[in-house]
Amino acid sequence: MSIETRNRSRPVGVDEPVDGLDGAAGLAPTQALRAIYAFFYNKKVGLTLILAAGLACLFGVLFPQMPAGVRGDPASVDGWLQSVRPSYGGWTSIMDAVGLFNVFSSPLFLTIMGLLALSITACTTHRIPVLMQTAFHPHTKVTAEFFRRARLNDRFTTPLPSREAVALIKEDAKARRVRVIEDHHGPGHNLYTDKWHLAPFGTVIAHTAFVVIMAGFVVSSLTGFRDDQFTLTVGRPAEVGHGTGLVAEAISFSDTYYDNGSPKDYVTDLVLSIDGREVARQDVRVNDPLRYDGVMFHQAYFGIAAVMEIRDASGRLLFNDGVPLEWTTPDGSLSYGVLEVPGRDQELFVISSASGRTGTGIEPGQMRIEVYPTSLDAPVGAAVLDQSGSVQIDGLTYTFEREQQFTGLLVKRDPGTGIVWLGCLLLIIGTCLTMFFRHHRIWIRVTPEAGGGSLVQLASPDRQDATFTRQFAEVAAGLAGALGEADALGEADAGGAGERLEPGALEDAAVRADLMAEAGSPELGVIEQGLPEANPMEAGSPEAGSPEPDPMEQQSSDLMEEGDEPNA
Repeated sequence: MSIETRNRSRPVGVDEPVDGLDGAAGLAPTQALRAIYAFFYNKKVGLTLILAAGLACLFGVLFPQMPAGVRGDPASVDGWLQSVRPSYGGWTSIMDAVGLFNVFSSPLFLTIMGLLALSITACTTHRIPVLMQTAFHPHTKVTAEFFRRARLNDRFTTPLPSREAVALIKEDAKARRVRVIEDHHGPGHNLYTDKWHLAPFGTVIAHTAFVVIMAGFVVSSLTGFRDDQFTLTVGRPAEVGHGTGLVAEAISFSDTYYDNGSPKDYVTDLVLSIDGREVARQDVRVNDPLRYDGVMFHQAYFGIAAVMEIRDASGRLLFNDGVPLEWTTPDGSLSYGVLEVPGRDQELFVISSASGRTGTGIEPGQMRIEVYPTSLDAPVGAAVLDQSGSVQIDGLTYTFEREQQFTGLLVKRDPGTGIVWLGCLLLIIGTCLTMFFRHHRIWIRVTPEAGGGSLVQLASPDRQDATFTRQFAEVAAGLAGALGEADALGEADAGGAGERLEPGALEDAAVRADLMAEAGSPELGVIEQGLPEANPMEAGSPEAGSPEPDPMEQQSSDLMEEGDEPNA
């Protein structure tokens, strides 16, 4: 007796998995991408990111933000923190450590905004196919139940034959600049009409606008710069930096005041040069910036600077420029400026009495200087200097030459501005399309009556608003009058004008029309056979005695019959 072995299963190898848990888990790249895509277009994820971005922006608005020009200079950072310390006291250092003074430039905020941009993009692209379907391939075939259960519905009878009634309805729609799509599947003659069918794309435009605006800010942050505290002592040129190759010099500065002492105008005569060649000059005011090669210079503030000279032991000049006294002590009695000592890990504090203050130990025309190691709070030397006075501290000679005015400018290059403005324009367009050009749809069915004439039914499931409700009523009343008047003019022997039906009468007429359609009555015109109509007595219908669901929840089932395909 032979043993058949051909159909026997092969023994399990030692290296083969016995079950799914023993094998290596794997995820196709397309599946991973789809999962990530589904995660980002999830509404809960989008809402969470919006709330997180809103909370971060709230912190950024509630707390003062450190200027970009300060963040890169430890001395300026320390001076700025001292200026806000009176408001936050001992919490100042803690708030600085957690980034509350740098919210909009923090990695956390940038990450949130990046994720939000991805979420908006995913939600928008996920919705586009639905909008395309609704706009260009709407579902035109609806059931008889739809005309009874839609939020807005009306019906009336007309003595006109159905074909003539349909022709007049089309003419009326053309006069109202309404799109008409005819469905030939029956029963009767079916028309789908809508206006502003492209308006729903306003949401796509508006959402895209947010991404464009964020992209503009990214472009500006990566390729541009902003210096909120670019100071120029009058008569002392300074490099603008940031790869511009520009040298700026304030030739003069003037300020005027009203009788009550408030500033009236302050103007800087500003000159820009490249390699010693003047390229631009202008009187810069608050609302009249100087623009050159994409760089803008805005007048921001002004004050007094102390012109200081620093030399080393060999007499080599290390620094000769103004130190703007742009900071104020918490009690408001002293004004001071901070300078990193060239070639040293030290900071120079130049201090004077604030305007109108006395008893500070610093007389008018004097300056007090203090030199601190960057990492220590104890000075290595201090002195009060008269004009042209000098002092040696830690091997360097410090000379106070004179007081001089300085002007504070906001300097920026913002290449993303055009992109941001484009985003704002898209946002306005999208919002206007969404708010003022609502997509309104009306389905119309015209069925012949057994005794002559036609039954005209209109319905719309769109969310009700006062304007569309009024428009729907006007359309229904206008059609009833037009069809009745047409009959009176052209068919004098057919009877009177169109007659409106009560809801109860509509059900009888609609059921009668459906039964005639199923029987293939020649009075109904061209009927597409084999397309079942929804049974008005099926579960969930009013006749079945079950509670009536929200029509909007039943919209998709009401609009499409089983086996129906979108209009191509």
